[in-house]
Amino acid sequence: MQSQLDQHQVSKPHILDSQDPNRTMDIRLACVEDGLDNIGFRKFAAFVKSFHPNTKVTYIPTGNVRGFIKIMSEKGAGNLDKKDIYNIAKFLAEGDLVGLSSMTQYSLTMYEIIDSIRKINSKAYIVWGGIHPIIHPEDAIKHADAICTGEGEFAFKTFLELFKNGEDYTTAPSFWFRKDDRIIKNKNLPLMKSTEMDKLPPLMYQDGEIIYHQGKDFKSIRNEDYLDHTGLAYNTVWTIGCPLHCTYCGNTKFIEYDNAYRRLRHSKPQTIVNEIKRAKSKHPHLSTIVFHDDSFLALRYSELEEFCKIWKKEIKIPFVIAGVIPNYVREDKIALLVDAGMNRVRMGIQSGSENILEFYKRPTKLHRIKEATEILNKFKKYMIPPSYDIILENPIETPEDTRATVDMLYEMPRPYTLNVYALRIIPNTTMAKDIKDRGLKIPPIDKNYFIDYHRTLGNCLVFALTFWKMPRWLYKILLNKVYPVQTKQKYYPVLFRISRSVYYLKRAFDHIRFMDFSVLPGKAGYFLWKFGIISFWQRFCLKRYHLPKKVTIAIFKIAEFKQATK
Repeated sequence: MQSQLDQHQVSKPHILDSQDPNRTMDIRLACVEDGLDNIGFRKFAAFVKSFHPNTKVTYIPTGNVRGFIKIMSEKGAGNLDKKDIYNIAKFLAEGDLVGLSSMTQYSLTMYEIIDSIRKINSKAYIVWGGIHPIIHPEDAIKHADAICTGEGEFAFKTFLELFKNGEDYTTAPSFWFRKDDRIIKNKNLPLMKSTEMDKLPPLMYQDGEIIYHQGKDFKSIRNEDYLDHTGLAYNTVWTIGCPLHCTYCGNTKFIEYDNAYRRLRHSKPQTIVNEIKRAKSKHPHLSTIVFHDDSFLALRYSELEEFCKIWKKEIKIPFVIAGVIPNYVREDKIALLVDAGMNRVRMGIQSGSENILEFYKRPTKLHRIKEATEILNKFKKYMIPPSYDIILENPIETPEDTRATVDMLYEMPRPYTLNVYALRIIPNTTMAKDIKDRGLKIPPIDKNYFIDYHRTLGNCLVFALTFWKMPRWLYKILLNKVYPVQTKQKYYPVLFRISRSVYYLKRAFDHIRFMDFSVLPGKAGYFLWKFGIISFWQRFCLKRYHLPKKVTIAIFKIAEFKQATK
């Protein structure tokens, strides 16, 4: 397949030359991912449809719906078989221009789809965007006619105008092109300004999209599809950018292209609120809004205060902040957000070892992580237990490093839960180079994304500590038997299964206790909403935090003074 693709060139006749000049170009955009919450794709697709209505927007989930029973049985996401690949390619190949979007972990599936499209319709022009072409453009351009290497909205509009008019579209900025045995690499446009973000259309959300059902065909998206994939949650992003430069993260490539990516950009609070109100008008059952920003709490207190004021007045439902950096956790900000309705946070910790945090280039020291968890714990009566990101199975860890992470989890204030990841390498990131320089081998994210954890005692303890702080004497005995993943050691498959199963049950219970169905997909939550149980529970049974007005001003002034004197 590779040799056939390498021979393919983009110097083909203009797509509409031999057709009716009055016919509008048929554009087909497809997101290949395991779900419906690719926020960047939904934002891009909405923008394209705003100036080119003849655009079909499709979602192609790479696996079956991950229901609770499937999670408990430890079955990972499924894969698209050859029949699925053909059905998908056949539909997309009917378009004049095919725009594809994916992350690196789905790139192998993307290769197959592109190859099949070419066999069905060699004239279809294929553009690949999304995360993978940005972080690994040298790979993506081997398969597509063009790839987008930066923010796609304005760049694609420029490209499309040139393409439709028969002009030299290979001059379009933020794109790489394959032409005449060479690759044309154009510079990226400047990052979008906040004022420009206010003018973008709201993210696509049941606006005529199509979804592929495995083993079947494409169908118009329905309410049931959203319930199956996202439960009662609406996923979005308000701020773009991240001040950190973690070596394992794809953001390192964004920052490499433009250092301005480290500064937060965002629309006005009213703009994001209007987007959510629009989604709520279509799906009144939405009960939780999830913000997937990389660094929400890096916003100034005054900006958060304006956001919270509008939220309490116009939205009035719980929300989740899924991008929290420990350095920016301040009690005044957390109090402000909890008062407005924040019911859960997700914070990146990654490791309990200073040595490993330095390897990841995480600027957060352990004492700051401790302070952040203690601040969040002060609001435990009003929030679902916070979820902390942890990265396991790093082959450079020493026994001391591995045990330091387990120690941190043992000592952290409870309750909490974890998002546990086994280390996978994203190509072209700083970490990929570091690993190569050390002569180490770690499974890449594209071929091994769904590989399970090793059943080591250390991994068993990580899951077990989320629901049980065992007696210290027992903990010390077990800790001495914890070793890094590369160490030859005994595996505990039964203990691992038990620990992870109870972990899932505890996490599900915590969400049900708050009547939150943002991580529990399916129709059960919908019926609880339909019969008014969720609204009754949230209104009369859950404890609500109210920010004292007099204390608000004092906390704000003290926090601003401390920040100014650092």
